[in-house]
Amino acid sequence: MSASHSPSNWKVFALFGAAVLLAVTGTLLLVLDPGRTAPRTDPPASSAEQPKPAAPQDVRPPAPTPPAQSPAAAEPEPATPDRVPPKAAETARRFVIVWGSHDARRDSSFSAAGRRAAVYATDELARQLSDPGQRSARLWQQWVTDQTRVTCAVDRVAIPDGAPPPTVTRAYVRVLFTCTSRTADQQPTRSHDQLALEMHRLPAGMWRVGALIDA
Repeated sequence: MSASHSPSNWKVFALFGAAVLLAVTGTLLLVLDPGRTAPRTDPPASSAEQPKPAAPQDVRPPAPTPPAQSPAAAEPEPATPDRVPPKAAETARRFVIVWGSHDARRDSSFSAAGRRAAVYATDELARQLSDPGQRSARLWQQWVTDQTRVTCAVDRVAIPDGAPPPTVTRAYVRVLFTCTSRTADQQPTRSHDQLALEMHRLPAGMWRVGALIDA
């Protein structure tokens, strides 16, 4: 019995007691502050709270808008009883400006202006425009000597009094215009004139001068 209480046995009891004390201390530390042993981790965010990456947008330039289609050339203009068809009026204007303008410095005769105006006339009238008409060669020679130039400007295009109303294929117009004559050594002079025209609409849709009524 004396052997059990030897110094070596006391050492064993002391070591065992120290181990128990360390175990109790560690347990207390875990209970009081578990963060010292285990790293703190945040709970994963819910998938519903995570923003989804925006899908790439298909950015394309706007489709070009087709231009408004103009009416076909062959489509007739609506006829208005008290108004000259706009395209017929425009052709009449251009015809009179070219037909009434002369330049004796460059032209060979009065008929040169008629040939220039033929592009606004029907084929039948175009053949007649090359004829100088009642203007004589002597008058033209005087214009050449004086270096006469005549330029015309249209003042108004209207339906002649008593003329039939325009249709989709024919219209009568009266063109009022002013001509200015210039010579090498004289002041310009102005004269007012008028010309009635019979306008024809061709199958292709263009208006042309078919006859000079007051020429």
